[in-house]
Amino acid sequence: MHFLAVVPLLAARGTTRESKPNNSFGVAWRVIGTWHIAGSAKVISDGNAVAPGSLLEPREGAGNHSITLLLPDGQRVLYECFTPRDCGRGFRVPLLYRTPTSTALDLIARVETESKRAYPRTRKQEEDSSAARDEAVALIGSSSRVEVAGLAAALSDGTYSYVIQSLSHSHSKPGRGNFEKHGRSISLSVPSEGLFDVLIYDSMNTQRIHLMLAAIREPRAVRIFRAFQDVEALLKDWNEDYQGWPIHEFRRNYLRSVMLGIEPRLTHSTLSPARETRAADVTCEPQFDPKPGVFKTDTEVTLNCATEGAIVHYTVDGSQPLDGAPVYSAPIVVKGTALMIKAFATASGKKDSPVVTGIFRIGE
Repeated sequence: MHFLAVVPLLAARGTTRESKPNNSFGVAWRVIGTWHIAGSAKVISDGNAVAPGSLLEPREGAGNHSITLLLPDGQRVLYECFTPRDCGRGFRVPLLYRTPTSTALDLIARVETESKRAYPRTRKQEEDSSAARDEAVALIGSSSRVEVAGLAAALSDGTYSYVIQSLSHSHSKPGRGNFEKHGRSISLSVPSEGLFDVLIYDSMNTQRIHLMLAAIREPRAVRIFRAFQDVEALLKDWNEDYQGWPIHEFRRNYLRSVMLGIEPRLTHSTLSPARETRAADVTCEPQFDPKPGVFKTDTEVTLNCATEGAIVHYTVDGSQPLDGAPVYSAPIVVKGTALMIKAFATASGKKDSPVVTGIFRIGE
């Protein structure tokens, strides 16, 4: 007899919107420990491209590993393990549960490309700064000044100073200036069109805002401003769905890529998961029924394992299923919101299956 694992998600099934293969990929983020894709010896680093469906494996026999996957459908999935047994299962990157937009694909590609580049001075400034971070695109006026809102709008009225450093011309010297804050924006003087790192200080010489500023003239200003607005809206939506997106890092990588003219470059081999052959001594991975996706009404989800006598452990709170996690015995209900299900299967005399993840959303 085959073991049937079922976790309920209530009511009638909706129609899922599945992504078709289009070279979509995600990026690894905040990688702790040594990870690689099954079948490849290449170590995964921060910002590396990872294809949906890849099997991630921590270093054999090690514990205390973690990795966050950021996918172009908005999924932010954390995998972590603390013992060699838990790490030994491996983690299957989820497939996309909705079709990503062109803005999402472009953003992820630019972040992946930018993550490979070295900006030691800029990144050290970001790490050393105690100021709140912000990013902005602004039109250069006739007097070579730009109007900036965003976080600057929250500054109290008064006198401020700033240091501005060109990121477009790496050998240029920093400039300094002052401004009076009145109203909902600030006015800064810029030496030219380009990308700038700006540190704003109050009258007590305390850092208040660390700004990455794209200062642009017509006619390209409108196009870049609209594109950056799309990126801001996208990241806001993603962070509302899955808290913890690195919004400032993504916006900064995007502006660097666009303003410095760095086009994303990816090879097909970067995107493709390694070919895998499941060993006979490994328990089959749990399967979701229905497949992860977006549903019109509350939905019941069942978990199935093809290995005879297998037991499925699962979680629904985003944490990793460990040996002590609940045993699946009845369907799981997804009701009125969203649910992330993580599960693995174990069977006598076999190695545990990798951990699989499914995202189910209602009414999107």
